[in-house]
Amino acid sequence: MNAMKMQVLLTAVALAGAAMPVLADKTQVGVTDKHPGDYVEEKPAGGAVPQKVVDDCLAALRKQIGDKKMKVISKKRGEASFVVDVQAEGVEKPWRCFHDGSKCTGTEYQGEG
Repeated sequence: MNAMKMQVLLTAVALAGAAMPVLADKTQVGVTDKHPGDYVEEKPAGGAVPQKVVDDCLAALRKQIGDKKMKVISKKRGEASFVVDVQAEGVEKPWRCFHDGSKCTGTEYQGEG
């Protein structure tokens, strides 16, 4: 960053602090050499899905579909939650369960009906 841009930035920060004295002590400013257009896509967390997540999802689905035999066909960690896909015996399409790491947050059938 050249000296002129830095001076403009520091002046803007100083003026903002003077205009808002109540917030001045809580205002945080970060300086980076990256252009705002240099967006780097955040990659979702990796790693294994905990067994508790799978067990909670199976229990939630059992309440919905009863005692049908179920098989986990996919389990993955999403950006903000876990996703577990389950195939139930006698059902054409799988069920999907969402889990936030502490509890099941929802289930949905992946077919119509």
